[in-house]
Amino acid sequence: MIGCLILSHGDVAQAYLDAVRQIIGECEHVYAMNCQHLTPKLLYDEIAHLLDSKDLEDGLFIFVSLRGGTCWNVAARIANQYGKVEVLSGINLSIVLSFVSKRDHYRFEEFGEVLLADGMRAISRSKHK
Repeated sequence: MIGCLILSHGDVAQAYLDAVRQIIGECEHVYAMNCQHLTPKLLYDEIAHLLDSKDLEDGLFIFVSLRGGTCWNVAARIANQYGKVEVLSGINLSIVLSFVSKRDHYRFEEFGEVLLADGMRAISRSKHK
């Protein structure tokens, strides 16, 4: 099964996971990690341990909030060193819900584009008079 790691500063990652659980229920192979107070080395080690200890042979998506930040940089290093790991930045609730509800319908290699499109589709502007 494809897995997902929501990675953020503070309690943001856990809040996304809690919200998805309230909407859908339990989510197998979906993890939240707070990188606050972790050095990049310790964060790398935590993610590597997750990859080594869980059944993630079908792949892992790592969702981060900001491209270029510490979470993204460490996740990008992981993606470069492990097979079937992809990093998506600009996390929103729609991406996580899409992941949980659609992961059984796509191969890892094509699923990133689906997640990206679903996340972007959720961003809109509604201007009222």
